[in-house]
Amino acid sequence: MNKLAKRNLRALCDTAIIAATQAGRYIQSQFDQHYITQSKEGGDSLASQVVTEVDIKAQKIILAHLEKSIIAYDLGLLTEELEDDHSRAVKDFFWCIDPMDGTLPFTERRTGYAVSIALISKAGDPEIGVVYIPDLAVCYSAIKGEGLAINNKPFLRGENRAVDSLHMYMDRSFTTEPYFELVKNQLKELAERQKVTVQFHENFGGVRNAIGVMISGKGCYFKFPKKKKGCGSIWDYAATRLFFEELSLPVSNAKGDSLHLNNLPTTFMNDVGILYATEEKLSAFIKELGRKIA
Repeated sequence: MNKLAKRNLRALCDTAIIAATQAGRYIQSQFDQHYITQSKEGGDSLASQVVTEVDIKAQKIILAHLEKSIIAYDLGLLTEELEDDHSRAVKDFFWCIDPMDGTLPFTERRTGYAVSIALISKAGDPEIGVVYIPDLAVCYSAIKGEGLAINNKPFLRGENRAVDSLHMYMDRSFTTEPYFELVKNQLKELAERQKVTVQFHENFGGVRNAIGVMISGKGCYFKFPKKKKGCGSIWDYAATRLFFEELSLPVSNAKGDSLHLNNLPTTFMNDVGILYATEEKLSAFIKELGRKIA
């Protein structure tokens, strides 16, 4: 597999930042406007089945910015609102795009949505990650091995981050899983042992869930494997996996193996699940909980 030089990665990251920012600003300009909302084939959750004309226009904005790089560097493409052309199976690298993650909260006129762009290797590992949060005008960006930036300044988690609560981030559909009450009670018991409170967050899309964990003192976001297609898709985790790795925070599939981002038969992650956490002990606790449930 060909490698991209650091200068090439920096140029590509700069392009992705511009693309995500422009798309995000457009999305925010439409927040209180009228737009057409439609249903699409997705996973087993309502959130994966909603698409608006804003998603489509945001995707066009992003692709207009990335088009030259696709040609110049012979890149593949995987983007949520276009059919998978499987170029990711043959190209050394591919752009992985979610033009608006969290469409459901956007249509419900609340926070929780984001733009996500990542450059992924054929081996399924992220080289570049960019997330723009439209309603906060905040951009996170990372190049593998160079740390995480927020609005082009180094992002540091800080040693004095409050740890008086355990934050569990989840998709709304997670509350319908048959094991949800068990998970909730187990986390409450863990929080009691650690003398902290537990807070449950279910209003964000997947990208914002991962970001929520990342900026919390103690937190987690996870989905256990299941038979029905779902658990989000590759584009939901492509950028944030790199953010966690650059911060040396635990990120994996639900079994603790690498969160592979180029599973060729499907974009869905239900075969393996996902797991984000702020510390190894919490990650290990969730993996063990997953084994019990399985």
